[in-house]
Amino acid sequence: MTIEKIQRIGIIGAGFSGTSLAFALSQLAQKSLEVILFEKSGDFGAGPAYATPFPYHLLNVRAKDMSIYELESQHFVNWLTTHTAKLNLSLKAPLADQFVSRMLYRLYLQDLLTELSLTSNSNIKLHCVEAEVVDLKTMSHHILLQTKAGATFTVDQVVLALGNLPPSHFPFPHDSSMPVINNPWEYRAVENIPETANVMIVGTGLSMIDTVLTLHQRRHRGKIIAVSRHGLLPLPHSCANAQFTLNPSQFPLRLHHLTRWLRKMIREYEAEGGDWREIIHAFRNDVPHVWQKLTLTDKKRFLRHMVPLWNVHRHRVHDEIDALLKQMMSTGQLSILSGRVLKSDPQGTQIKLRHTEEIKSFSIDWLVNCMGPRSLLSTRTTPLISNLLARHFATLDPLHMGFAVNSTGALQNKEQKDSKVIFTLGPLRKGSVFESGAVPEIRKQAFELAQTLLHS
Repeated sequence: MTIEKIQRIGIIGAGFSGTSLAFALSQLAQKSLEVILFEKSGDFGAGPAYATPFPYHLLNVRAKDMSIYELESQHFVNWLTTHTAKLNLSLKAPLADQFVSRMLYRLYLQDLLTELSLTSNSNIKLHCVEAEVVDLKTMSHHILLQTKAGATFTVDQVVLALGNLPPSHFPFPHDSSMPVINNPWEYRAVENIPETANVMIVGTGLSMIDTVLTLHQRRHRGKIIAVSRHGLLPLPHSCANAQFTLNPSQFPLRLHHLTRWLRKMIREYEAEGGDWREIIHAFRNDVPHVWQKLTLTDKKRFLRHMVPLWNVHRHRVHDEIDALLKQMMSTGQLSILSGRVLKSDPQGTQIKLRHTEEIKSFSIDWLVNCMGPRSLLSTRTTPLISNLLARHFATLDPLHMGFAVNSTGALQNKEQKDSKVIFTLGPLRKGSVFESGAVPEIRKQAFELAQTLLHS
């Protein structure tokens, strides 16, 4: 009797990217499959965005768009419905349109992981391993994964689900005596800030809003100054139903023509009573197609000049949070500045304002880094990435935003040869598709990658 070999897949990283791939494999597997899910933090199914302990940190996407399953769009909403009483939730109806807490979404992912680990009627056998994978070697018929502690695991294919890069570093000198929060995803660090302290937040995106919300909830009385190059805040959501559709064949292929065309579409649609958010939502679905058609020069120009404007339209916030920020700005407690921090020391924190070139000095007690993840991948990012590049299993994409990959997420070497056994998904694909960090995009990648892995 022939014993059928069981396919074994290693997934490195158990944030949303790795977790969603594990679930996609469980849905699609038609025969026995073993999955080893590695997570160095030991916090499976969380990831930095969902690790917040604070219920007022909300998802910036409605519940109806947050299912982990590509083919079951209402799965998260159904889970919320089932668990409303069990978790003593007081959620408004209809649940599908709510912006629920990120804490709650973490519970959803972890609940499903627990269920998948314990189930006995599935084709998939899931092992969750708390370990940091630091190296891999390709053998004749398998891959050997090595952990920081020296343990080894053999798999048939491996997927790098490493999530976002680490936080960016401050690009200015600052005095070592000043209290600094370097990682905005260490959420409880904000609780160390005295309520009368004057706080400067570098960055004006979603992480900045998290920090401001925590300070507000703690009845902070000191001044809060948030500064970024453009001084733009994420825009609020609306009640629009996003029914608008676009025809990709009509998209101009040069960046300046494309931006002019998109602005014209928005102007005309708003003149008819429409909402610009519907067009952005529709265009988002086609961003990978558009990005791949742009020249390298246009991509660099977009990254240099237009990313902040795209981000505030694309990554929006609940209207009640937007109202709170405006209220704090109206009282003078919160200030949003457009400029560049030059230095921060006991004599003051100096900012060169963007439009006037004026240099202003502020008395600051605490600095908070909300600049977001690093935008460039390098050999020094992690030991695993360093070894992948050194062994020529991978190469950086032309923009150095992530790995060079093919359409399935297979890593490519310098000769552009596709790996048959090493894949990635999520933010490390950003250089090839640009939009690759949110649930809808990663969920779709996970579903398609699961199909590739199971048919290899």
